[in-house]
Formats: sequence, structure tokens, C-alpha cells
Amino acid sequence: HFWNYSSEICSDRKFVMSASLDGTVRAFDMTRYRNFRTLTATRPVQFSSLAIDSSSEFVAAGGQDVFEIYLWSMKVGRLLEILTGHEGPVVSLDFHPGLASTELASVSWDNSLRIWNAIESNTDYEAIKL
Repeated sequence: HFWNYSSEICSDRKFVMSASLDGTVRAFDMTRYRNFRTLTATRPVQFSSLAIDSSSEFVAAGGQDVFEIYLWSMKVGRLLEILTGHEGPVVSLDFHPGLASTELASVSWDNSLRIWNAIESNTDYEAIKL
């Protein structure tokens, strides 16, 4: 795991996630200080942004070289969705802070902000040109 580009601590402070240009997203246990889960995409991608939802159930990472957003389940460590639509590097991600929300905001160098329903659909339902 090298060139850590983004990191975030989960809401209950049990683990910290890091996204890297090496194509991995890793979860580290805050008690034992060890890597307990490594998430990867279906193809090589450099991750430049990261978000964890408020329930710590879902993790999203945005690509710098492949302009997609990858969404995983933390419980099973499985890739759930690949969200497409940006035309530049995805530089920022954030989940809605509501406990049951799957709304995900993304910002890209393509000068757009997109709001996604990350779980229910592979299409963005709102795009704002910046």
C-alpha cells in the first residue's frame, strides 16, 4: 500500500480506511493496528478519493485515472456498484450524514458535482455543473 491519497475514520472510530494510487482501499483496525480488509476494483485504477457512510457499512472510492466511483460493502468486502458519469478525476466524495441514507456526492475535475443514490441505481439523479 503506497501513495496513500485519501483516508477517513469511520463514525464509531473502530477502523480507519485509506485509498491509494496502488489500486487498493484498506481498512485498519484502530485497536490492533492491523490491516483487516483490502478492497480492489475489477481492473487497475488509481484511487484519489474516499468516503465511508455514517453506518460504516458502505465505502466508496473515486478514480484518478479511471473516472469511476467504486462502492463496496464493508461487511462482506464485496464490490457492489461502479458508478459512471464523470469525465475527469473524482477528487472528492461524501455520503449524506443521515443514518439510513445512501446518497453520495462526488466532485470531479470535469467541473461537476453529482448526487447519486449509490445503492439503488447506477445512474446519477442530479448533476450540477460548477
